[in-house]
Amino acid sequence: MLFKLAYRELTWDRIMSICQVAAIASIIAPLLLLFSLRYGILEELRENLMNDPKVLSLTLDTSYRLDSAFFNKLKSNPNVGYIIPEVTALNALVDIKFPGGVKRAEVIPTSPGDPVVLGSDIAYSSDSDALADHETFINESFALQRNLKPGDTITAVISRTREGMRQSARIELTVKGIIKQRFVDKDSIMVNLDVVNAIDDYRNGYDPALLTDGNYVREKDRIYAKFRLYARDLAAVTPLYYSLVERHLNVTSKIREIENVNAISRVLNFVFGVVALVSVTGGAIALGGLIFSSLKARRRNLVLLRLMGQTRSDIYLLATIEAVIISLVGFVLAYFLYSIGSGIFNDYFHNLMMGPVISRLTTLHIVSFLGATVGIASAIALLSTHYVFLKVQIADILREA
Repeated sequence: MLFKLAYRELTWDRIMSICQVAAIASIIAPLLLLFSLRYGILEELRENLMNDPKVLSLTLDTSYRLDSAFFNKLKSNPNVGYIIPEVTALNALVDIKFPGGVKRAEVIPTSPGDPVVLGSDIAYSSDSDALADHETFINESFALQRNLKPGDTITAVISRTREGMRQSARIELTVKGIIKQRFVDKDSIMVNLDVVNAIDDYRNGYDPALLTDGNYVREKDRIYAKFRLYARDLAAVTPLYYSLVERHLNVTSKIREIENVNAISRVLNFVFGVVALVSVTGGAIALGGLIFSSLKARRRNLVLLRLMGQTRSDIYLLATIEAVIISLVGFVLAYFLYSIGSGIFNDYFHNLMMGPVISRLTTLHIVSFLGATVGIASAIALLSTHYVFLKVQIADILREA
C-alpha cells in the first residue's frame, strides 16, 4: 500500500518530482565522469608500468662476486618476484652462424616465471615450460632480420683462446619463442642457466660436458658477476631497492617513474575528493530543500494519514520509499549522461592516443555510487520528514482545512 501511495504522491506533484530527479542527476553525473577519468588515467598508467618488466627490474651498475649464499638469501626476500644470476658481459657473448654470415648476440639466462618471457605472451610459468639445453628464445628484431620463427634452428659458436690456441665450441639451438622488442631491444638469445654456465666455464678454460668432452669441469663454487632481478610488484620496488643499497650494491631502478605515478594518484585523489565534497554538500542542501518543500506542501496529507491510522513509522517509510524512487530514477538519468560524456572522452583520446580507454568505471564503482545516492537521499528524506512533523500541529492543520 505504501509503495502505491508513494507512486501516486510522486506522479501527482510531477514538477517537484522532476526537479528532484534533475537535482540528483546534475550532482551524480559529473561525479561519475570525474571519477571515471581519475580511475581510467591511473589504471592506464599502472597497467603501462605493470606490463613493462623494466619498471619492476633492478640492475647492478657494476660487476660483483656473488655466490650461491647471496642468491639464496635474496630469493627469501618477500619483495623479490624473480631473480636469476648472470655471468660477465664478455663471457655472455656468442656468435650466431647463418648461411652467408655471422651475428654477434648476447646470451641471457632465463627460467620459468621470467617476466620478460611472460610479457611476450609465451607460456613460461611452470617447470614443464622450462627450456631444454638445446632450446632458446630470441628477441624480435633478431628474428625479423633473419626471418626466424619458432621451430627454426640456429647455431651458437663460443670461441676462446687457450694456451695460445684458438678454439671454439658449437651448440645447436631450436627457437621456442620470440621475445618482444620492447622488453629486449638488442640482439639476444635466451637459454637456461645450465647453458650459460657451460658457456662461462668454456670461456674460463674448463671443458663443460654440454660443449666439450667434459674432461675438465668446474669443481669449486660458482661465482656470478650480476643478476637479473624483478620486484614482486610496484609497491615492492622501493623497499627492495633500499635493501640492496644497504648491502652496498650500486643499483639502478625505476623508482622515479613509480613515484611520479603515485604523485599523480595523490593529486587526482585530492582533486576528486575536494570536488566531490563540494558537489555532494551543495547537492545535499539543494535536494534537502526540495524534499522539505515537497513535504511541507503535503503536510496536510501527512496529518490526514496519521488520523486515518498510519503510524509515524509508516510516514517515515513512505518518505523513504519516495526518496528511493526519486534517487533511482535520478541515478539512471545521471548514468545515461555519464555514458554520453564518457563516450566523448574515450573517442577523443582514442583518436589522439591510438587506443587507451581514459574514462571507465567498474561494476563495483557503479554499485557504490548507486548505494551512496540512495542512502544520502533516504537520510535527507528522513531528516526532512522528522523536521516537518516537529513543526506541525494537527489542530492547526485541521483549522486550515
